[in-house]
Amino acid sequence: MSEIGKSVRLGNIINQRSKRMVVVAMDHGPIMGPVPGLIDPVDTIKRVVKGKPDAIMLHKGNVRAGHSYLVKAGVPFILNITTSVLMGPVWDKTTLIDEVETAVRLGASSVTIRTLLGTNYDTDMLNDFGMVSLNCDKWGMPLFAMIYPDGTDNPKNVVYVKHAARVAAELGADVIKTHYTGSAESFKEVVDCSTVPVVMSGGEKTKDPAEFLKIAKGVVEAGAAGVMVGRNLFEYKDPAAMLRAIKAIVHDGKTVQEASVELEK
Repeated sequence: MSEIGKSVRLGNIINQRSKRMVVVAMDHGPIMGPVPGLIDPVDTIKRVVKGKPDAIMLHKGNVRAGHSYLVKAGVPFILNITTSVLMGPVWDKTTLIDEVETAVRLGASSVTIRTLLGTNYDTDMLNDFGMVSLNCDKWGMPLFAMIYPDGTDNPKNVVYVKHAARVAAELGADVIKTHYTGSAESFKEVVDCSTVPVVMSGGEKTKDPAEFLKIAKGVVEAGAAGVMVGRNLFEYKDPAAMLRAIKAIVHDGKTVQEASVELEK
C-alpha cells in the first residue's frame, strides 16, 4: 500500500502533461545563512508561488511560516530533513535533523536528504540514507535524493556523477537530484544509468539568466525529469518571471529565445 502513497504524492509534484518537474529549492538558509533572495523567506514564497512551481523545497521552519501561501496557491512542498553549516569545521557532512514522520504530519508531498560522496563522512551519510529510505517505504513518502560527489577532485565529472546517481538509485531514491555535467550529451549518460528519474541541481547563480536557461534546455535534451533550482531563481529580480521562463523550456519545449520572452513581461 505504501507504493500507492508514493504514487499519489509524486503525482502532486510531476507535471502530468510533460511528465517533468520544476522545483524551487529554498533550503539554503541553514547552510549559507540569509543569502540574497532569502532575507525574508516568507516574502520569497509569496513571490515564487505566483509563477506556479511544481513544488517548493523547504525546511520545516519555513513550512510553518509560509504554508498558508502554499495552500492558497495549490503548490506542494518537499521537506528537507538534512542540513550542514558552512561556517562550521565540517562543511562536508550533512546531519539528519528530522524524520519522515514529520513530513507526513506537515502534509509534505516528499522528503529530501543531501548526501555528499568522496568525503571522510560519506559512510555516515549513506547510513542515514538507508534509514530514511526504509522509513519512506514505510510511510509511502517519496524520497528525493540530493546526491553529489563533492569530496572528489571534480564534482561535475560525469564518471563521478554517474556513480553518485547509481548509489542513490540502488539505495531506494524515487527521484535523484545531482550536478549538471556540462552538456546534454554527458548528462544523458547520468540519466541513462539511473533506474529512477533524475533532475538537475540549479547550482551557483549564473552571470546571465539566459545562460541558466541554456543549461535547462540541455537538461531537457538529455531526457532528464526536470530541474530543482534555487539561487538562479530566487535571486532574480522577478522570481515568478524566471520560473515562467524555466517552465516554458521544461514543460512546453520552448527554445531559450522563446522562453526568454517571459523575463521581459
